[in-house]
Amino acid sequence: MRLGCTLFAPSTIEELRALCDKLDCYGLSAIIAPRQLEHFTEDEAIAYGEEARKLGIVIGEAGFWENLLTDDADLRASRMKRFRTVLRNAELMGCRSTNTLVGTKHPSDRPLFPDAYNFTEACKAEFREIVLRALDGIDLKVSKYGVEPWYTSFFYQPEDIRAFIDSVDHPRFGVHMDQGNMISHASFYDTTSMIERTFKLLADKVVSVHIKDIQWEGAHFGLRWNEVYIGEGTMDLTSYLKKIATLDADVTCYCEHFAEERDYAVNFARLHQIAKRAGTAFLPRSA
Repeated sequence: MRLGCTLFAPSTIEELRALCDKLDCYGLSAIIAPRQLEHFTEDEAIAYGEEARKLGIVIGEAGFWENLLTDDADLRASRMKRFRTVLRNAELMGCRSTNTLVGTKHPSDRPLFPDAYNFTEACKAEFREIVLRALDGIDLKVSKYGVEPWYTSFFYQPEDIRAFIDSVDHPRFGVHMDQGNMISHASFYDTTSMIERTFKLLADKVVSVHIKDIQWEGAHFGLRWNEVYIGEGTMDLTSYLKKIATLDADVTCYCEHFAEERDYAVNFARLHQIAKRAGTAFLPRSA
């Protein structure tokens, strides 16, 4: 396992080199790809990846977080073209995955917004064609395309996720694992069983991992999960790390959604402690 966070995404080789001391301080060896990856030339992507490997850093994921389900034909074509560029550059860079959400039909065009269509068989069929179009003709040997689970679409619970991945039936397609995004009413107080179920069905399809902890805000009208520091929520993190440790040794694991480095530092320290108690460890940059 290799630990990182979404805060650290050096844009240049110089920034990549400068980050090494900080990575070593926190026991990290994973980063996310530069956020402007779609604008890299092929040579720039290759050079960046080569330098990361020399430094013992694994680039685990690139993100394309725009709505691929839009009904605007021109916008959809533009986004598909850009996403395929990110896929190609991720492969050239040696980035292990490129990830999206399913998206939405909501008129806001905001990909996390709920819409009734997002849970239909028609949505599954449409998004399957989007996935296959994205992968068509791109020779991926290092990188994979992963979709991140979210409760506003069908791609939420492990059984539905596995069924969709099987329907796509492409060796370079899988799930961008985030158990925090997969919590439901039924599993909130039994995340251990959720983790067991998820890894039984999806372990062979995990392309990258996010690690977070979740609290239920009871004072809010309706359902509301809040992301909190590691160890202060409901997630069985010991079971989660033990399962992650059974995957590829270089699988990348990321903390996310905090604004300050000091908040990430708390999470890093706690995850290292939990991993040690679980009999495993995150690999350092030199490994």
